[in-house]
Amino acid sequence: MHDLAVKLNDTLKGTCAYDLLSDYGLRMYVPKGIIVQSSEAKEKAKKHNATIGVAMENGSAMYYPGMKAQFADTMKAGEIFPYAPMGGVLALRNAWKADMERKNPLLEEKITSLPVVTSGLTNALSLVCSLFLEVGGDVVLPDMYWENYNLILDEQRQANKIMFPIFKGNGFNVEGLDYALRAADDCVMVLLNFPNNPTGYTPTEKESDEIIAVLKKHADNGQKIVLVCDDAYFGLFFDDEPCRQSLFAKACGLSRNILAVKCDAATKEEMVWGFRVAFVTYGGTDFTDAQYDALVQKTMGAIRGSLSSCSMPGQNIILKGLADPNHDSDRAKGVEKIGERYLRLKESLKKYTDNEVLKPLPFNSGYFMSFWCKPNAEDLRKYLLDKYQTGIIRSDDHHIRIAFSSVDVQNIEDLVDTVYKAASEL
Repeated sequence: MHDLAVKLNDTLKGTCAYDLLSDYGLRMYVPKGIIVQSSEAKEKAKKHNATIGVAMENGSAMYYPGMKAQFADTMKAGEIFPYAPMGGVLALRNAWKADMERKNPLLEEKITSLPVVTSGLTNALSLVCSLFLEVGGDVVLPDMYWENYNLILDEQRQANKIMFPIFKGNGFNVEGLDYALRAADDCVMVLLNFPNNPTGYTPTEKESDEIIAVLKKHADNGQKIVLVCDDAYFGLFFDDEPCRQSLFAKACGLSRNILAVKCDAATKEEMVWGFRVAFVTYGGTDFTDAQYDALVQKTMGAIRGSLSSCSMPGQNIILKGLADPNHDSDRAKGVEKIGERYLRLKESLKKYTDNEVLKPLPFNSGYFMSFWCKPNAEDLRKYLLDKYQTGIIRSDDHHIRIAFSSVDVQNIEDLVDTVYKAASEL
């Protein structure tokens, strides 16, 4: 094992993070290679700097005028063309943390790491699973989840998925989570995605507190838990039912045996899907700045060993957007528009309350809702495409997903009627 990895591990000893690191995570570090040496040279090499593999002219990155012309005049060349730092643009990391704390008031009195920038939320989840999920290790999660989890958990980590039914009655299955944790190893990952994809469900305040109580109970009994909060759709709340703070905010400082990890992104929160800018933030109990820095260093090492660094222009555009005086009102208007579709969908479903062919699962937030369907879900998906030119997603043999976020509000009722009509014809 490299000496730099050993040094980081020594810093983390005595924390649950050390016990939860995978073999890969234990071996990860930031090499004192080109990036680090170039960073040092940037500070001291005033005469000649021949370190970084960037074409330079008069101390700045060269560029083609036709490329620069695609950006607004407010974007400087230095905000577009050079490599971004491994951990991301520092100003953006600070701005994202401040915004995260504003949206999660419970974090204001808690100490977390500085967010690390990743290339989209998929990359964030992949990095975290590599660092904290041993090959073949246990991961607890609901039985309805985003399909990309299979590539990360099954193919990359060959994980032992301990799943529980996501719903009990019309709410989140807290008892199922409790039971699944009892079946897991002493070191376990818990992966929770709220608002959930594909169901569009976020626990209520009461359910959120109950989830936290279950995690604390198992941690108090000696189980070491890395709680990964997939907050891809965070902030898309349209009424008072969902808990409006991330589980991450409640889990930080909960127990010395719990490491909370927040994976979130500008993708949906800022409606910049193609920018591929996401974040990983760590929160624990009694972590020192040096220990948080060790986790950040390991995460940056994993970034360096996979994609090197993330989009420089994407990060700086988001940074400028967050600082725009109209940003908060623009964000509120965007959420309101999705909310109008959500409310129209809720209203449109009322006339099908007694339908036995399609039954909506609980949903209260996010982009999606799901149905249990009596006919085979794949048959229904194809039938909708072929006869009604309507696209939906098949989740498994008897569940389909509808992304109401992608349908204009005036078309929501017709979408619902069409799906029910097609299901009744099969």
